[in-house]
Amino acid sequence: MANDNNPVSQAFELQRQALERSQKAMQQGIEFQQRLNEAMLSGVEGGAEASERGSEMTREAIHSTLDAIEGMVPEDETDFDQIREAIDQQFDAAEEATQQANEQALEFTEAGFDNAESAAESYVESVDQQVEQLRQAHEDLEEQTLSFLEQTEEQLEKLQQETDGTPFDGFEQLQTQMEELRERLSQ
Repeated sequence: MANDNNPVSQAFELQRQALERSQKAMQQGIEFQQRLNEAMLSGVEGGAEASERGSEMTREAIHSTLDAIEGMVPEDETDFDQIREAIDQQFDAAEEATQQANEQALEFTEAGFDNAESAAESYVESVDQQVEQLRQAHEDLEEQTLSFLEQTEEQLEKLQQETDGTPFDGFEQLQTQMEELRERLSQ
């Protein structure tokens, strides 16, 4: 954070960007699931409507067939009104049962989706809070790391000045390790 050209700061920034992209991808995934749930609910509703239309068309077709048969049969041989009434009763009972089943399925589906959406919202809230805490801890770690490196370099320079530029035992090794650390962080 202190210096954007510093390889340590760049590494921390890349990590933060990856964290933000992951969080956004998770949110987009949940939004996609919600849209999919809405589409499925519309499909359930559409299926129920199609079933009702199909039942009504079948009833009308049977009545048309009975009308045609009635026109070909002598009048007093069969009571077609009773047949029509029996057919209508059967269709009414089937439609009522289907309608109840469709309503229950729709209610169950809506309740399931509402519960899933509520759980997803709670999950997203929780993850957002955790990511924010992680982001803050990450920034604190970056500041501490940069401060440590800066202090270590200052101490090395001070030691080198105190020894009038004459390296002390292990100074070159320490200097080499610091350079290696910088190289690894810049990769």
